[in-house]
Amino acid sequence: MSETRFNLRRPNPDQAADVESYIDHGTVVSSAEDETVPEETPEKIRRLVVLLPNSTHRQFKQLAAAQETTMSDLCRTWIEEALEKYFD
Repeated sequence: MSETRFNLRRPNPDQAADVESYIDHGTVVSSAEDETVPEETPEKIRRLVVLLPNSTHRQFKQLAAAQETTMSDLCRTWIEEALEKYFD
C-alpha cells in the first residue's frame, strides 16, 4: 500500500488578512500587487447572495438563457430600474 504525503504550508505571519481583497480577487493579494492591478470598472463591484428554491432558480436560469444574458445581468437591470423609480 502506498503512503499518502501532504505538503502543507504555514501561513505567512507578516501578511495581514485583507477580507476586502479576498472578496474582490478570491485570493489574498499583497499591497504591491494591488498597485499594479489596473481598475477594470470605475466603480467597485460587490457580491450579493440570494437564496432561491430550486424551481425558481431553474426558471430564472431558463429566462436568462432565453434572453442570451446572465442571471447577474438580469438582476442588475431589475435593481437599477427599481432604484430609478424609487429615487426619481
